[in-house]
Amino acid sequence: MDNEKIIRKIKGLLNIARENGSDEEGQSALVLAQRLMLQNNISEQELGETEASSELITENDVTIHKKIHWWEERLGNIIAENFRVKMYYRTTGRKSTMVFYGIEKDLNLAKEMYLLAHETVIYYSKRFVRWHYLETGEKRNRGFTTKLKKSYIIGFLDGVDAKFREQIFALREEYEVLILMPEKVEKSFESYAENFRETERKQPQTEVTFAYISGHQDGSSIDFTKRTIKGVGN
Repeated sequence: MDNEKIIRKIKGLLNIARENGSDEEGQSALVLAQRLMLQNNISEQELGETEASSELITENDVTIHKKIHWWEERLGNIIAENFRVKMYYRTTGRKSTMVFYGIEKDLNLAKEMYLLAHETVIYYSKRFVRWHYLETGEKRNRGFTTKLKKSYIIGFLDGVDAKFREQIFALREEYEVLILMPEKVEKSFESYAENFRETERKQPQTEVTFAYISGHQDGSSIDFTKRTIKGVGN
């Protein structure tokens, strides 16, 4: 296959990846495109202006201006650490906007993964609480329900984080350059965030052990594609 045919194939795969976002077909197309680029020593500049422009360092609002809950911050950090972007907040009073900062093509995937995971946390935590009361026959107690839900979410997010780290570790040996945070993003953000005020929401402690364990099992077993969790939000 000559260079022109390879470039056409890579462009086609990148189009599939953009159209299908974070679902299984999109992710597979993106990995295959990256593999072909590595194997054939093809730079993104060779793919044309549209693809090259996606290397621009910029930012993308992930949430509306609102009160950011502790678990949303934790989830944002998990996505940022595993999808090659930085995270910060624009804050006014008690409300903030979560923002991802990085290369444009990475921002698009990171934001989509955050929104998908956000819906999943809400769906699965509500399902777990409902299941608990149905199984035990206990009368709902507001205080215990809060502890139950918090413990489940902590476990769920720990499970999600562990799964992402495992996947990244497996990919790093073969695609290290594509997995690591780009050095230019690190340097750019260091300068950009020089005068930022550091804030961190305190994560609550686990109070219900069995809820944490259930959350961890669910979080570490979910395949974050639209196809496999299409029931979320319905």
